[in-house]
Amino acid sequence: MKAVVVSQRIPISAQTAWNIVRTGDRLNRWMPVVTSCRLEGSGVGARRVCTINGQDLGESLETVDDANRLFQYRIHVQNLMPVRDALGTIHLTAIGPTETEVLWMMNFEMTDEKAWPAVQESMAGLYQAGITGLGAFALGSGAA
Repeated sequence: MKAVVVSQRIPISAQTAWNIVRTGDRLNRWMPVVTSCRLEGSGVGARRVCTINGQDLGESLETVDDANRLFQYRIHVQNLMPVRDALGTIHLTAIGPTETEVLWMMNFEMTDEKAWPAVQESMAGLYQAGITGLGAFALGSGAA
């Protein structure tokens, strides 16, 4: 099992960030590489289909824990990277009233071990861009 973990602080409250993340909907508003995203259903068990580089990514929402601000999703369909059994986790921690530590991680199995360095670098870059995008979206939308 491999893992990619990114932790970064953003200048918005943890509750503001959580209100955006917890639904799992419209990821394309704040994740730069996602060109479209639709949610079928709501809460745990909902299905999400996002498009990245013209390819669909099929996911299911696994955990929406309001008390701990913990969101998990499982990737079922993807052809972007040589990985399988992927479980993504976003955990938000209040650092103060207007600062949040965002931990975004993915646990998965590699289908091609030689690709590990490229996968690790690519995923880390995606998550850093997503965390930055989350903060910018919240500030720009007036949600903060």
